[in-house]
Amino acid sequence: MKGTAMHAEDPGKLVAGNRYLHRDAVAHLEQALQSEVWEAEAIANASHWNVVKINTIGLKRISLLTYEDFERPFPALLESITVNLENQTAVRRSYRARVNPPVLHRKELLLPADHPRREEFSELTIGLERIGLLRETSSIGTRRAWDERMREAGVKIVGHTIELLDEHLLKPDATIQRHLAAIRRDGLSSPIQSLIRYGLINEKTTVFDYGCGFGSDIEGLQAAGISAAGWDPYYSPDQPREPAHVVNLGFVLNVIETPAERQDVLRSAFALAQRCLAVAVITSSRARTETCRPYGDGHVTRRGTFQKFYRPVELKEVIESTLGREAFPAGPGLFFIFADPVSEQSYLLSRQTRRPVPAVSAAARRKEAREAAFEALRPDLEAIAAVATELGRWPAVVELPQEILNRLEAANTSAAKAISLASSLSDPEILDEVAQQRQEDIAVYLALNQFNRRKNYRDLPERLQRDVRALFQNFTTAQATAHDLLFSLADCERLCAAAEATASEGLGYLDEEKNYWVGTELTPRLPAVLRCFAGCAEKYAGGFDEMQLIKFHLRTGKLTGFRYADFELSPIPRLEVRTKVDLRRQRISDFDHHGEDQRLLLKSRFMSTDQTGFERQKRFDAQAAEIGLDGFGIRATGREIALAAETAGLVLSGWSWAPVAFR
Repeated sequence: MKGTAMHAEDPGKLVAGNRYLHRDAVAHLEQALQSEVWEAEAIANASHWNVVKINTIGLKRISLLTYEDFERPFPALLESITVNLENQTAVRRSYRARVNPPVLHRKELLLPADHPRREEFSELTIGLERIGLLRETSSIGTRRAWDERMREAGVKIVGHTIELLDEHLLKPDATIQRHLAAIRRDGLSSPIQSLIRYGLINEKTTVFDYGCGFGSDIEGLQAAGISAAGWDPYYSPDQPREPAHVVNLGFVLNVIETPAERQDVLRSAFALAQRCLAVAVITSSRARTETCRPYGDGHVTRRGTFQKFYRPVELKEVIESTLGREAFPAGPGLFFIFADPVSEQSYLLSRQTRRPVPAVSAAARRKEAREAAFEALRPDLEAIAAVATELGRWPAVVELPQEILNRLEAANTSAAKAISLASSLSDPEILDEVAQQRQEDIAVYLALNQFNRRKNYRDLPERLQRDVRALFQNFTTAQATAHDLLFSLADCERLCAAAEATASEGLGYLDEEKNYWVGTELTPRLPAVLRCFAGCAEKYAGGFDEMQLIKFHLRTGKLTGFRYADFELSPIPRLEVRTKVDLRRQRISDFDHHGEDQRLLLKSRFMSTDQTGFERQKRFDAQAAEIGLDGFGIRATGREIALAAETAGLVLSGWSWAPVAFR
């Protein structure tokens, strides 16, 4: 038995498959729904409720909610009665004695359109949105959390009017010196490095740095032969603001005091981007506010600069609501927003491409061409076979290098014929292996693309369209494969089997509790199901680019990223930050370990044999195991390590353990 369907035009506020509406709006529902509401009231024997919650996804379940009077700006929930219309039962729950009950926001949405107070309530919501208080709604649903949010912002609500707690809050402050937030760099900034790493900046790309400060990024790009320019309101105010392929808005939004101006700057920067806008800010997980004073929705530092420390979800909401485009996480506090759909899809595909493909085997190269008359074309045929091995399929004519096409034309040979001849020079087993890898790459890409707005076949780059046709026959099959992959993440046994197989091949470490650990550099080598798991967590957390180690909690749907201070330079790197993503509950938890001196033990377990420094780390770890450090598990404090070494008569000396007397 199914519940009565609801329609988009029905009154009320839709949240997670449930529609909430005030008692006064029930009369505006279709007759069948009205009857179910009054039936629920009769079953519950309750008449003092003022809000009804109606399930819209097929369950015949209605909740009658009693909130404080709607004269309060954010009424608290006092009681709920959940009625199951199928078995005629009611479950009552009281919130009256709770010190931290749920509270209601945007209450005007629950009222009928002609309600006399709806406009007044709506004006309060608009004011709260303007100063950013209603962003990231998952953290403001209770009275205590909401009061804390308003206190931090320096506002209070009188009636339905927003008032400031202090006169200076949310107003221009003469002591704020924005230009002092600019810093001089010896190298390129992290957003520019990420743009280069993902292929969005190259020798043919034009770059514009919006809010360039001292111009360090511009100088670095120009030195590398890349066309770059910039503008800054303080340091380069006379430079023109010009369109470019890529626009960088790096660490600008976080130094602007007012939300409205941030939105204006965001729109202005995006208007210049022909392909991509990069937005970078300092995130709340890296914020240090001990020496700052609250100001507006951020803080003023000792130097007199303003800093707004964003949560990743909050920044994504700001960008998308302002620009009407999807913001893709590329690292902590870094998002890419695309003006060009082809560039967007090319970027998303590049994030999911697996390890480099193998070269054509020597045995395959020695095969004779089918027709001796084309022996002179062997180098070009081998080059075509190499292209096929890279793609996992035979290339289209337009995918061949122009120099090959020119030589084929001079030899009076069609490109289609040359592709056919080149098939005799390829190793079918290698081609099948690469094709399977490419299928996995595309399945992961399309699975993660389910979270994005553009999913149409025509939005894909032409090369990817050809991949789909060759490897999946059609887009429907490819999407079904991706869908199955995405939903397989709920299969703990499949995840464990993939981790066990991968760990047995020497890639990563599976501990006794069935947690799988691996260095982040190695995630592109993982099986598709684990890459998809990591990709989902990365999308939700805003990226793990600064993490060096990740832990898959295979049985609980969680993933933890670890950032170390000296991962490459130390055999026992020191833990700085840990970020845990709970995909099932959609929660992110950040943990600061700066003051704990926790060290990672036996680091070689999380490395691959072909990584730089593996042999040196393995020798060190063998010595560490001999003195008993393998008994500590994954980590130990620096003090614990020193005591274990001292007991063995040793002391840490660089990348080895030396006798105390020979230190």
